[in-house]
Amino acid sequence: MSGTPTTALDLGALRDTSRDDRRQAFETFLCHNLAQHLDIPPAHRIARDRPLYTQGIDSLTALTLQRTLESALNIPVPAHHLLREQSVGELAATLSELVDRT
Repeated sequence: MSGTPTTALDLGALRDTSRDDRRQAFETFLCHNLAQHLDIPPAHRIARDRPLYTQGIDSLTALTLQRTLESALNIPVPAHHLLREQSVGELAATLSELVDRT
């Protein structure tokens, strides 16, 4: 979804986009926020296909990310989705499904 800011998500607009565009928007949002939460230097990137725990996500960071996602989406995001062996891409797909359900 080009033109979507990486720091904010519009749930209404996301519902009206294709699943591929929505997933891309979630991936971009997640990578941006994970880089901030994990204090990743600008020259490095979050890998979209590696499990989150291999990139520094622990239970405390997962809870912080959960609050960020819930605030941005205004829907509940169960913490267990953030603590599984999911990658950014897999988590983006899960978030897309959660949006479909609300």
